Amino acid sequence: MSALLIVGAGLAWQYRAELSAAINLPDAPPARQAGQDTEAPGVPVIAAEVTTMPDDLTFSAIGTGFALRSVTLRAPASGEITELAIAPGARFETGDVLMHLRDTDERLALALAEARLERATSERNRYRALQDTGAAATARFEEAETDFKVARIAVEQARADLEDRTLRAPFDGVSGLASVEEGDRIVADDAISSYDDRSRILVEFDLPEALLSRVRIGLKVSAQTPAVEGRRFDGEVMAIDSRVEADTRTARVRAAIDNASDLLRPGASFSIRLDLPGKSYPAVPELALQFSGGALQVWRVSGGTAEPVRVELVRRRDGQVIVDGPLTEGERIIVEGTQRLRPGIEVNVLNDVGAVRS
Repeated sequence: MSALLIVGAGLAWQYRAELSAAINLPDAPPARQAGQDTEAPGVPVIAAEVTTMPDDLTFSAIGTGFALRSVTLRAPASGEITELAIAPGARFETGDVLMHLRDTDERLALALAEARLERATSERNRYRALQDTGAAATARFEEAETDFKVARIAVEQARADLEDRTLRAPFDGVSGLASVEEGDRIVADDAISSYDDRSRILVEFDLPEALLSRVRIGLKVSAQTPAVEGRRFDGEVMAIDSRVEADTRTARVRAAIDNASDLLRPGASFSIRLDLPGKSYPAVPELALQFSGGALQVWRVSGGTAEPVRVELVRRRDGQVIVDGPLTEGERIIVEGTQRLRPGIEVNVLNDVGAVRS
């Protein structure tokens, strides 16, 4: 029996020494002086302070890139191509000539219309002068005025027909592969080539509806694409769709990425990453969280006693638990020694400065 008592005392001392080392406390003395108290007041516990932690999230998605502006160039009229400037990657400014069609007939038609306008203008002016002197009939003057208007319209139409023999750049951009060659005969509205303004690339992706409240216009994004290995590109959210798709419970989001270096291409796939800001909540060590009475709770040290506090789990992160509940930063939460706790019981926080230790 004596041997068993000696062994038990030795194991108890070893446990207390390990506990003291774990919480960075000095080892308790192996023996007490005669007449000294052997019991510490309250249940021995270890506590930690409540901190505040933002519930930030990182969201990743796969999206498709589009040019800032993109059109398919089409033939403005039917005819034979006499000049073609379109080439893959060729850059143009607004109004630059991309393609010419043979325009001999249109130039002759314009010259004829201008000649008729000149004659009609002369006739109108002559009858206007006679009208002022009363020598010309009003009906003849009105007829001359009508002939002038008709001739002027004919000139405008001839000029429009001549302009249709030329295809011009609709905006600053880059042309793609042409589907025609000089000498080809084409029909109006035939597709000629793609044409893109890729100064910025727009990437569209789907965002779950649960995250919509975290996204705003101007939120920074980071993107990668297999088309440019080893590079990450910065951008920002520029548009959020006005509705959530009922089938997928997602909303379409569009991000804009600067492409001044012209490395990115429309149609490429992009891996998009967003750092989504969230509200700040109390955070406690994961060991402090307990399940009791069908709900989660932690034990708060209040006036030297233990007080249960109901909380809701928000998220686990790096050994900490973000919770929603009536906790304030700096309050002490019991992490170890919770098995013996009940509401209002006195506690002895062993890792407090000046704590009484048995």
